[in-house]
Amino acid sequence: MGILTDYFAASPEQALAATDTGPGDELAPLRCKFLEPTVLVGRLWAAIRHGDLDLAVEDLSTDEARVDGNDDEGPYLLRLKPAFVSELAALQDERMDDVAAAWRTAEEWMGEPDAKLVAEIVGELRRVARRAVADGVHAYCWICL
Repeated sequence: MGILTDYFAASPEQALAATDTGPGDELAPLRCKFLEPTVLVGRLWAAIRHGDLDLAVEDLSTDEARVDGNDDEGPYLLRLKPAFVSELAALQDERMDDVAAAWRTAEEWMGEPDAKLVAEIVGELRRVARRAVADGVHAYCWICL
């Protein structure tokens, strides 16, 4: 058992349709476990912005960004901040390894993550962000406990 997280780009209507069961394959989600969007992915934003994690964690979601309408049992659907999505989408290839290496040091990982896996996750999150920017939609995280 654990936290399932799916990151995806969608229109508000598509996102709301994914509230209870998560996004379908047609939305090309990044499906992973334990990649919680507020703290751990906030550390990714710090790595993108500052090159290290020593500065304050950027909060990717706010109460207003929760769009699911479900009770506290979930599942949860959070809209990622547009500023984060834009900065992630603009992440240059030549910075990918440095950002992944910095993010890999975040203490919120469960154990020490594999460097190659972290780099792949950064690439996949960037793919979702680029799709959101290109399509003029938001990026979301669906969470199921």
